[in-house]
Amino acid sequence: MLIRINLIKSRFLLLLLLSSAFTSMMAKPGDEVVIKDGRGMPIPHAIVKWGSEGFSTVDENGVFRITQALAGVEEIEIMALGFATKKVRVANLSQGQDILLKEHLGQLNEVVVAATRTNRSVADLPMPVQVINQEKIQETGGMRLSEVLREQTGLQVVSNHGAGLQMQGLSSDYILILLDGEPLIGRTAGTFDLDRISVSNIERIEVLRGPSSAIYGSEAMAGVINIITKESSEAVQGTVQGRYRSFNTQDLTTEGGIHQNGWNIYGFYNRFSTDGFDLTPQVLGNTQSPYHAHTGQIKLGKKIGDRWEAKTFVRGYSEVSHDLMGVNSNGETQAANMTGTRRELNVNPTLSYRPGEDWLFTLRGMTSLFSTRSETWFEESGNRLDFQEFDQLYHRTELQVDHQLTKDQLLTVGVGHLLETVDATRYDDLNRFDAAYLFLQHQWEPAEKWNLVSGMRADLHSQYGGQVSPKVSAMYQVRENFSWQVSIGAGFKAPDFRQLLLNFNNASSGYYVFGANLVQEGIANLRAQGLVQQILIDPSQFGKLDAESSWALNTGGKWQPHEDFWLQVNLFRNHIENLIETAPVARLTSGQNAFSYFNISSVITQGTEMDIIYRLSEQLQLSLGYMYLDSRDREVLAAIDAGEMYHRDRQNRTRLVTRSDYGGLFNRSRHSGNIKLNYYEALTGLCVALRGIYRGPFGFGDVNGNLILDDPREYAPGIFHTNITLSKTFERGLMIEAGGFNVLNQLTIHDPTNPGRTYFMGVKLPLHQYLKN
Repeated sequence: MLIRINLIKSRFLLLLLLSSAFTSMMAKPGDEVVIKDGRGMPIPHAIVKWGSEGFSTVDENGVFRITQALAGVEEIEIMALGFATKKVRVANLSQGQDILLKEHLGQLNEVVVAATRTNRSVADLPMPVQVINQEKIQETGGMRLSEVLREQTGLQVVSNHGAGLQMQGLSSDYILILLDGEPLIGRTAGTFDLDRISVSNIERIEVLRGPSSAIYGSEAMAGVINIITKESSEAVQGTVQGRYRSFNTQDLTTEGGIHQNGWNIYGFYNRFSTDGFDLTPQVLGNTQSPYHAHTGQIKLGKKIGDRWEAKTFVRGYSEVSHDLMGVNSNGETQAANMTGTRRELNVNPTLSYRPGEDWLFTLRGMTSLFSTRSETWFEESGNRLDFQEFDQLYHRTELQVDHQLTKDQLLTVGVGHLLETVDATRYDDLNRFDAAYLFLQHQWEPAEKWNLVSGMRADLHSQYGGQVSPKVSAMYQVRENFSWQVSIGAGFKAPDFRQLLLNFNNASSGYYVFGANLVQEGIANLRAQGLVQQILIDPSQFGKLDAESSWALNTGGKWQPHEDFWLQVNLFRNHIENLIETAPVARLTSGQNAFSYFNISSVITQGTEMDIIYRLSEQLQLSLGYMYLDSRDREVLAAIDAGEMYHRDRQNRTRLVTRSDYGGLFNRSRHSGNIKLNYYEALTGLCVALRGIYRGPFGFGDVNGNLILDDPREYAPGIFHTNITLSKTFERGLMIEAGGFNVLNQLTIHDPTNPGRTYFMGVKLPLHQYLKN
């Protein structure tokens, strides 16, 4: 009996101890829990909600402090942008506990400006939009914009007077590049060089596919890339970052800001330098010239009461390059020095006024200056071989009015004027374009499952008269986890100064390029000097260029059958009339050609883009991307069908070209894609981003003389790049990274943007986190 009583006492004492221990583990007022993501990183400013009215916001370190307000509450909800909401029982909370939130797959909660010029989440947009956030940018290990975009599905970075971009098979000429919503200028042969943009201060990149001329005008026929730069998010902040890469490539950044008393001030400075690289050591000069560049930016914002807000954005860019090249002079090769500079200044003031909840007036100004200087001289004699100057001014003033007609309808009206001038050694005079425009846009949710965006833009161009560009997009939410969208739009692109008025002679190579308005006079002058050996196309056939016009269809769906799987598909078709192309007009006695521009082609690009994300576990995620592209020139197909197109095979036999021979437009890959594996190692906190980027075979040039892609010898082989980034973030935000690009060293002479295997390392230090204590 005594033994039984003692046993009961022992059990009672054990239960009492366990109960005491459990009670001590339960959270009590003053205790803290930390909200983190799957990688163990704190999620700042998450929201904790309970009951119908109770809520609290966690601090910048993801810390949530238990308060007396939770007394009697059984359950809390934790919400954060980009993450799935999580419910937690209060009784299960304990001091120092980490609460992990799962990231949303896809980009449903990302906010986008580019698609409608208003803030909209991706989930509500009836058009194909992609958002590349800071985390994805960091995973690439990229220093310049080209290195980030080349890893995205459906975007192809190509070498064409710099690092150019293709979207849905359309070239850089048709893609508008925006910085904080304002266009960037300074293109060479239609290409905007993506390597001019540092990624260190980018908050996110918005990629809008399909024609956007309805709200952005001429250059947005293929789509829009909108680069959103950082603003101050804390009272005081400052960061320094340094990166080093193969070829003595250095990237140094400092940034800081203030956000208090209605002011938001952010400053950024970046210095980038590289020794370049050389893929053809047997030839004098580098494939990429050594250069150094400086980028400085400041953003000022001030809220004036509850209704007014003023912002100013100023950015400057400066670049200096130098190299050697071999020049054929009097039958022998001589060394020549080359130097080049590029400078850019952007000033964008904005004033917003909100007289009431239903109205918003925004007045924008934008002024950009872009200039280049290049000089070449013989190294031995010092005699100047060539000198070129180029100065471009672009100014735009715009008023946008947004009116909330009803709860489900938003009307946007914009009116503006733009002025563009170009003064260059290759042009005879100062050239100027003026244009006025008006755009309308209506966003409407007529029913719970429907979302419609329609709009149009009218442009009145000083050279090309009036143009109208309409667009309509719709999305239907079939089920909660499945939606389908369709977007149809038209666009136009007026010829630029280069295509109309260029008068250019490449002294080192000996070829000439004349704008369509100058070709007859230019060829006549060459004939008078005895420099023309043969006329290839009658110069009288050249003259007035028509504006290019297009229409496009994009349609596809988003499907998320469960929280760990996400699929997005987009089918597209673009049709361009009066495509402006170059052609040799005359063969010169030097063996080189004289070129000009003319409307010739009716071009179609069509295909499918697909992205899949599968979360294998909390720490492991797999992503797949693929694009199929079919591009064709309809005039070439008509000539093939009419039996008018011939080529010579390897045995030098002449035969007819068939449709099966024709490979479409040059420099386009029929198949491209990517595979990405992201892994978070919980024990060490190491993040691993392993990516494989594939570009299929593409046509690099014409070897059989018929000016079309129709011979196996005209294709560059496909190439697969393997990239890896390793990173770890310590307490207070200190981040170190290392990795490599193209670690398997895949090379092709047809891609001069690819230097082969490169390695990098870097460190990022948020100074404000260390100065707090």
